Amino acid sequence: MKKVQRTLAAVLAAMMLMALAGCSKGDVTKEVNSGLSDLKAQAAEPAVEPQTETPAEPKTDVTSEPASEPAAEPEPEATAEPAPASAPADNPDYPSAAGLNTQTLEAFGTDYTLVLNVTCPEQGWYKSASTSFGDLKLFPTDDPSHIFSGDPRITFELKSGLDKINYYYDSFENVEELATRTIGGVEMAGRTYKNVGMWWTEYYGEMPTGGWLAIKISGVDIDPGTEGDTVLNSVTFG
Repeated sequence: MKKVQRTLAAVLAAMMLMALAGCSKGDVTKEVNSGLSDLKAQAAEPAVEPQTETPAEPKTDVTSEPASEPAAEPEPEATAEPAPASAPADNPDYPSAAGLNTQTLEAFGTDYTLVLNVTCPEQGWYKSASTSFGDLKLFPTDDPSHIFSGDPRITFELKSGLDKINYYYDSFENVEELATRTIGGVEMAGRTYKNVGMWWTEYYGEMPTGGWLAIKISGVDIDPGTEGDTVLNSVTFG
C-alpha cells in the first residue's frame, strides 16, 4: 500500500512539473495515463505482508559439567571368624577321663577288689566321681554338665559271683549271645539285650584275683577302630 501511495504522489508531481514547464495537454494526459497504468499494475500485485523476524534466542553458554566420578566399589564386609568352641563347662560330679584312669573296684559284701586301668581319648570322655558302688562309669559326651541316666556309657562293675551278674537276667529282653572277647588278658563271654528301655552289650568273666567283672556298654560304638573299641583294648588289671 505504501508503494502505491508513493507512485501516485510521483504522478501528481510529474503533472505539476509539466504544467509549469508548459507541456502540452496531450503530454500531460499521456503521463497521467502512464502513471495510472502503473498504479493499476501495482494494485493488482498481491500485498506482501512484511515478515516479522523472530528474534534469535540468546545463546547460552553451556558449561559442560565434569563427568561424575564412578561410584566407589563397596568394600566387602569383613567376615567374622567363627568364635572358637568354648570349653565344656566343668562339672565336679563328672571330671575329665582323658588319659589313664586307675580305679579300685570293690565287690559289694565281699573282700574282692580289682585294680582297673583304662585309658580314654584326650577329649570328649568323662567319668563319674561317685564310686559308692565300687564301679567306674565312663561317658563320651560334649557336655558333661548334662549327663543323664539314659546317656551313652561304659560301666565296669565287680560282682561277687556269676549269680550277681545275672541277677536281673529275667528282665532282659531280646538276649543274644556274642563271641567271647579278650579284655585285659581275660577271656570274657558276651551278650546283647534290652533292659529298662536301653540296649546293652555286656562282657563278663571271672577275675584271677576273685570276683566277676561285668563291662556294660550302652550307646557307644565298639566296632574295630572306634573310640569305644580303643577304650576296651586299653584295659589292664593291676
